Amino acid sequence: MSKKEFQYRNLLFLWPYLKQSKYKFMTGMIGMGLSSLLITPIPYLIGYSIDNIILMNKGYLDLLKIALLMAIIYIAGYMVNIGYSYIFSKVQYEVVNKIRVSTVESVIDAPLAFHNKHDKGYTLGRISESSSLGVLFSPSFLGTVTGIFDFIFSLFVMFQLSSTLTFTTLIIIPLYFIISRQASRKISESTTRVYESSAQLNGEVFETLNGIEEIKLLVGKDTQIQKLNRKLESMIKSLLKQSLNFVFFVQNIILSNNLVTTFVLFISGILILNNDLTIGIYTSFSLYLSKLLATTQAFGSIEVTLKPVCVSISRIKGILETENENMAGARGFDESISTIRFKEVSFKYEAGKEWVIQNMDFELETGDRVLLRGLNGSGKTTLIKLITGLYKPVQGQIMMNEQDYSLLDINSIRKRIGIVSQSIFLFKGTVADNILFGQTGKTIDDVIATAQKYNLMGYLEKLPKGLNTEISQNGFGVSGGQTQVIAFLRAVLVHRDLIILDEATSNLDIDTKDLIAGILNAEQLCHILIVISHQAEQYDYINKVIDLDQYKDNLVLQGQ
Repeated sequence: MSKKEFQYRNLLFLWPYLKQSKYKFMTGMIGMGLSSLLITPIPYLIGYSIDNIILMNKGYLDLLKIALLMAIIYIAGYMVNIGYSYIFSKVQYEVVNKIRVSTVESVIDAPLAFHNKHDKGYTLGRISESSSLGVLFSPSFLGTVTGIFDFIFSLFVMFQLSSTLTFTTLIIIPLYFIISRQASRKISESTTRVYESSAQLNGEVFETLNGIEEIKLLVGKDTQIQKLNRKLESMIKSLLKQSLNFVFFVQNIILSNNLVTTFVLFISGILILNNDLTIGIYTSFSLYLSKLLATTQAFGSIEVTLKPVCVSISRIKGILETENENMAGARGFDESISTIRFKEVSFKYEAGKEWVIQNMDFELETGDRVLLRGLNGSGKTTLIKLITGLYKPVQGQIMMNEQDYSLLDINSIRKRIGIVSQSIFLFKGTVADNILFGQTGKTIDDVIATAQKYNLMGYLEKLPKGLNTEISQNGFGVSGGQTQVIAFLRAVLVHRDLIILDEATSNLDIDTKDLIAGILNAEQLCHILIVISHQAEQYDYINKVIDLDQYKDNLVLQGQ
């Protein structure tokens, strides 16, 4: 199978998404075919009126009848065109949105390792490319496909008008098709390069926006602009080449069209001089010929549209076919977490890199209040990411209630875990929206009740609009301490089997920090509690310590 055939087979990828809208699509195609059939008599009627009414000096009434008939046909075609165009627009939006949602779902379900390998600009570009697939369902492109109806109808009438001219035209059409195809290939190749350079430029712009704070602090504007200019120069070269190819494409088509028209005029002139053809028939034939040439040119240049779409489909499929973080056939976990066991677990982020965690072996059980401590780089956050299923061990096993974690549905376990991470992400929306994020069956009344239960309501009321305070993306608009309180309430809003606090009180004032410590000491919030802290002091509620610094040689479990 050739590379091109493989690319065009990518179009089959659209079928599952189109299937749900197939009746609308079929209705639109029927409407497009009907529109083509309705307009077919128009050139014939024009030629007929020239030969049999105008040149024969017949009355105005006969001419009016022809004009009225043509007007009725045009109005009927107008109504049909509006109908099928609207239907295709609905199909277009439905299919594109389904693909976009599926792509986002795949991105969310992808392992964290996937996101580490691809920057956000790349992933965003792949998701955005779903919009480009909509061109396949636009009336203009589908008009190219259904142009075959125009071709057949026009060819049939042309044979009736003049078989000599029609056979002459059929000799020229293949050459016209080849010229159109060759010209379109140049555009297709240059368009692919434009897409690639555009994606690289978008990635650079995204990185600029994402790292704006660091760019300012490091006074790196000039460095970043230089990188951006290099990407821009590459894109400009691609755009200029694309523009030049497009100019040649248009001019080649115009020249070919004019030469064909001139040739047909020459042959027609000879036939007219010999009284084998009338002016009206020539006029009708010319109009049908323009339809024939338009359809031929459209099919010859269809690659200009299809190739970029096939490339986009290939890239989107790369996202959709990304390995799911859940193994196929993973079992649901519908019991409370009572034990967590690490059995000789080792992990590193990339092959050839140093082990972050090596031969770790320990067990946590209901009632454990664990302090996880160690210097930066000792593997504390990595250990938490292994427990929450964000990463999988390179060696060894993690057991959850004596069941192999890798065989269980990760999301069914995560529902039983509450976490206040070191880097808390808050979504755009209100404070209440962020606390309720991902919580099913809970309302703002539950948030209020929970905040009051743990004496944190006064803290939230200090916000400009309380729970209705709007938060910008990435938590802009609230302090680090406020962010930690929001995350803490989100973690304890429903009962969890496991709660993980990763430096969860580092940004809090002393009073609030003591309040949280009091809650952890007095309340049975969960079966197992894991606290990560750099601070040397001990906590009253801690009964077990995992010291990762000592574990580098031999993990020390200290019961307290």
